[in-house]
Amino acid sequence: MGPPGHLAIGFAMKPAAPKAPLWVLLIATEVLDVLCFGFDALGIEEFGISQTDIHQGVVILSPASIPWSHGLFMSAVWSFIAAAIAYLIYKDRRASAIIGLAIFSHWILDFIVHLPDLPLFFACSPLLGLGLWGSGPGLILSGILEFSLLAGGITIYLINRKRTSEALHP
Repeated sequence: MGPPGHLAIGFAMKPAAPKAPLWVLLIATEVLDVLCFGFDALGIEEFGISQTDIHQGVVILSPASIPWSHGLFMSAVWSFIAAAIAYLIYKDRRASAIIGLAIFSHWILDFIVHLPDLPLFFACSPLLGLGLWGSGPGLILSGILEFSLLAGGITIYLINRKRTSEALHP
């Protein structure tokens, strides 16, 4: 999934973690991609080459190798590490758990749309992905889903913000 879908989760999670700043939750939803860019720059991972076509969807020309940033196991590890760091900063279990879940939500959304290129563990392990992007109609549906999620996430955030403001200033 692209950035709008991931950011939607950060907006939607804010009411559950009042001590965590919104910007932290939004960045948390993008941590796996930030790691991927960094690992690619260091030569640890490689981006795949793909072609996007409205009729065929995403066609993989050369597969990605992203086990350290987008592997299921490592996504859980990064989520746990971030939750532990958040706990040290905020001293709040709920905020730290929500931050960890925000990071892991990235993998879940990617699993829905990616063709099977998300490793279970490390290189040479089974690759996962439901492949919504693998067809023209699926690509269109994923775009609709992504912006619907963003609209819903922002709506949840704004409704909660209004309620919190009204409770503080009756």
